[in-house]
Amino acid sequence: MRIQAKNSRRFSQMTSIFPCLLLAGCLIPALPTQAADAAAKPKPDVLVFSNGDTLTGKLDHEAGGSISFASDNAGSVDVPWAKLKELHTEGTYAVIQTGTPVGRKMANADIPIGTISIEGDTLTVNTKDGARQIPVKNIAYVVDQATFEKNVYKKQGLTEGITGAISAGVSTVSSTQNSVSINTAVVLARAVPPVAWMPPRQRTLLNFNNSYGKVTQPNTPTVKTSILNAGIEQDQYLSPRFYLLGQAACSHNYSQGLDLQQLYGGGAGYTAIKNDIQELDVTGIIDYTKQSFSATDTTAAYTNNLVGSSFGDNYIRKFPKKIVFTEIAAFLPAWNSPSDYSANVALGASFPVVKNFGFSLGLIDNYLNNPPPGFKGNSVQFTMALTYAISH
Repeated sequence: MRIQAKNSRRFSQMTSIFPCLLLAGCLIPALPTQAADAAAKPKPDVLVFSNGDTLTGKLDHEAGGSISFASDNAGSVDVPWAKLKELHTEGTYAVIQTGTPVGRKMANADIPIGTISIEGDTLTVNTKDGARQIPVKNIAYVVDQATFEKNVYKKQGLTEGITGAISAGVSTVSSTQNSVSINTAVVLARAVPPVAWMPPRQRTLLNFNNSYGKVTQPNTPTVKTSILNAGIEQDQYLSPRFYLLGQAACSHNYSQGLDLQQLYGGGAGYTAIKNDIQELDVTGIIDYTKQSFSATDTTAAYTNNLVGSSFGDNYIRKFPKKIVFTEIAAFLPAWNSPSDYSANVALGASFPVVKNFGFSLGLIDNYLNNPPPGFKGNSVQFTMALTYAISH
């Protein structure tokens, strides 16, 4: 009996100690790991304003004389050089000076890469070969090393570099009159390379917009609206501002009696204005256009085959709060039938609301100088829709 009681006490002591040993066994290996994780966590970048205020976070990039900084407390902020006193980074960045070319798969020896610090009007790049000082006024872009190497040394994927927006809106009425109105739009652009600090090589532009509406009422003819425009353009740059282009487009406008218009052409374009705020491209194209018109009470269906030109522009302007204004216009004279000229203009503005979602306003004006009898030459449509922005 004594032996059993003694063994019982020993067993009780061992069972009470065992959980402690198990807990210690779990914690002891974890301590070095936690310490290693703390050591591996990079220190934040530090930004000091000219008034002495300090922000910690991470430098994103610099372009157009303004630093984009992701702050731990204030979110993403853009700071002009004039308001900056000091900047110290832990990560490595490539500093591209004004007039310095950045080539694909080139050595790019004139572009220093390393941690950077700014004091006053001088930026210091701490490279593996030593410190290099650059006047702030000479800096065009500051890009993190991973982004720099990806765009310079790796092949761009098919889905990389795509920007644009998808919009959709609908309106219905059900009463004595029943009506429905639907409008959709897709505007996409793919640039190669996808960054502004490398000279452009190629660009693909795609646009599509469609407006459909129908109003019905008992004992009354149905009123219908159907307008569709679509186009694709491929640009090949010969220099940073001059490019050759090929274009194909089609249109349908029930309100003008136009069953289908097809346009195929090629020409050249020039970027007249390009900076971080706005860009203006002007184009000249030689084209072939085929127009098919509906039959009317007095006119049979007919087709026009036109050889002519297209002179146009494409303008984009960025405003504060990420508001973007766009304008596209073209004048299309027909050399073999001068009276069959046409013109079109599209204006748009997008307003962000939350993340990639926002709303847009649009105005599209299509003009035909020689529509079928009974149809107006001018067709104007106004749209308002929800928008999803696409960015690379």
